[in-house]
Formats: sequence, structure tokens, C-alpha cells
Amino acid sequence: MKADNKLPFIDRLFLWINIILCVALLLSYLAPFTDPRKILFPAFLGLAYPLLLLLNVLMIFYWLIRKKWHGLISVITILAGYPTLLNNIGFHGGNKEVIIPKPANTIRIMTYNVHHFRHYGSKMDESTRTEILQIVKQQQPDILGFQEYFTQKKGVYDFTDSIMKILNVNFAYFKSFTISPHKTIGMAIFSRYPITDEQVIPLSDSTNENQCLYIDVLKDNKPFRYYNVHLKSIGFDPEDYKYLDGVSKKGKTDIRSTKRMGSKLVNAFKKRAAQMYLVKENSRQCPYPYIISGDFNDTPSSFSLNQMAAGLKNAFREKGSGFVRTYNGDFPNFQIDYILTSQQFNIVDYQVIEKKLSDHYPVRSDVFLSR
Repeated sequence: MKADNKLPFIDRLFLWINIILCVALLLSYLAPFTDPRKILFPAFLGLAYPLLLLLNVLMIFYWLIRKKWHGLISVITILAGYPTLLNNIGFHGGNKEVIIPKPANTIRIMTYNVHHFRHYGSKMDESTRTEILQIVKQQQPDILGFQEYFTQKKGVYDFTDSIMKILNVNFAYFKSFTISPHKTIGMAIFSRYPITDEQVIPLSDSTNENQCLYIDVLKDNKPFRYYNVHLKSIGFDPEDYKYLDGVSKKGKTDIRSTKRMGSKLVNAFKKRAAQMYLVKENSRQCPYPYIISGDFNDTPSSFSLNQMAAGLKNAFREKGSGFVRTYNGDFPNFQIDYILTSQQFNIVDYQVIEKKLSDHYPVRSDVFLSR
């Protein structure tokens, strides 16, 4: 450390900042393996992984400009978390085209949290309805899973009828969790292949939208299972988003609001872990190849995603490009929607369709069932 003592004061200050950032980044690598129901702090550091990674990259540039070797501290720390890096940043070419022809003999999977077919915080309008249905028409998925699905029994907002006509499919499984005289809200799966079985895996009480559906289907006499999941959301209220906006724009914080939001995050971390195990246990007993997709409400560094993905293929990790986000709302503005498959599937491609209609982007992947 004698050489470090000769550093100018500003460099010594940045060295200590660099060390603190590296320690925080190293601790964030614990998040995928640490159950938040037992130990909490890694979950928060896992949520902060993109920011911690960015700050460490900036430290590398700082030391390059200063022509010092100390940037190696951050380089080594980043490389130590290489698996986490691959979960967050895709290093494949990727195709930015909105409409891609489906390769022969593949199965096109799409998952979409449509937020009741409306912009976040807005009322339903026919323009949003038309544009979402246009995406479905363009992509022509073979299996389509919706979260926060809404439909009416008849009329222009009878989405079930509209989607079945657009896709020219005869098979669908819709489960409602909120029913009123004029509308039903829940989750839905549309399939081009015959459905041989359909079930709900209850993840919450019967009126809550955080649930899991699955269907068993036959493609060319080969059975496989598709899970449509919607794990626990954070549940921020308008006042929480107003507080976040104030912090980001004016730097104003208060203890009461911070505690309220922290409590919601803690509850969501724990609830998602419990829900993940329910889905994981069912998939372990599945006699067929299977796909798990949907809105996980958690980041690539999270415990729930990594434990769910253990032993599976992650479509983003296999074919994704760059740092993607699937949630376009205020927080968390990260990748929280996923497509995972058992080993019998080969991932052909992966795409996030960046059309800001719902507060989520649709995610699409073509997969090939090899055996």
C-alpha cells in the first residue's frame, strides 16, 4: 500500500470509492443464490446490479484516464460475476426487425403483459386495442401467453374472439380472477396446437392476478407443456411513483416514503420466492418437455428468476443482444419478462418488441423441439 499512499488525494478518494463499489458488486452476486425469505440484503444489491456494474465501468475509465493500474480491481470484480453479466447483457447479434418470418418446424412463443389492453395509468382506447392486436397479427405466435388479460363477453373489446380470429386458432385457455357484469380479468393462453390438459397452479388467493396457468399440447404427436406465470408485483401506488419522480428530478427523500416502498419490495421479494418454488415443483413432475414464460416481476440477477431457470435454457441468454428491458414503466425499468425452456428445446431466436402500448413489451422466441 506504500505506492497507494503516494497517490494524489483525489486518486486516493476514488480508490476507496472504487473498493466500496467492488465490494457491493461482489455481494450482489449472492442474490441469485440467497433466498430473500432468509437473508434480504443480497436481493436489494441484485436489484442494483446494473447501476453497480455501470459505476464500476466508469471507474475503469477513470483509472485509464489517470494512467493507473487500479482499474484492474473493477475489471477482475466484473469478470468474477461473469454468469450474472451474461444474464443481464446479451452478446449475440440479435435481429431488430419487428416482423421476422418463423423458421420452418419451429414453435413461436410469445408472452405479453397487456395491462388490460391499455397504457399504464390510462383508460382503455380503441387505438391501443388495435395496435396490440396488430402486433399479435404480425408475429403470429403458435403459443401466446397473456398476463393482466381483459375481455368482454361481446363487442369490440371481446379480445378472446378477436385473437382467435387473428391467429386462426381453435384452442385457448382463459382463467378469470376478477369478474364484473361487463368484463373479466385474468390470464389467457392461445394455442395453435390441440390442448390435452389445462390447469391453474394457485400462487395467490383466488381473486389475485398473480397466478400460473399451464396447458399440455400436442405438436406432430409430440406432447409438451406451456406455463404462463405472473409472479408477485411490487404493488407501488401512485404516491410511490410520485415520490420516485421527485427523488429522480429533485433529489428529495423522506424516511416515511422510503420505508413504505422498502417494505413493499421486501414483501414482493419473499412472495416471489415462494411462488417460484410452487411452479418449479410442478415442472419437476412434468412428464413432458416444457416452457415457462411470463411476467416474473424480477430482474436477471434475482433469486426467483435464477432458481426458476436452474437446469433450463433462458431464451435471452441463448440469443439475446445487449441490455434489454421488457418493462417500460417507472420502476423497475429492467428485464422482468422471460421465456425459459427445458433442455429438449433449442432456442432459435429471441426478440423484445419495443412498442410502448402496455407497461410491458411483448417478448417472442422461436424454439425447436428436438425430441
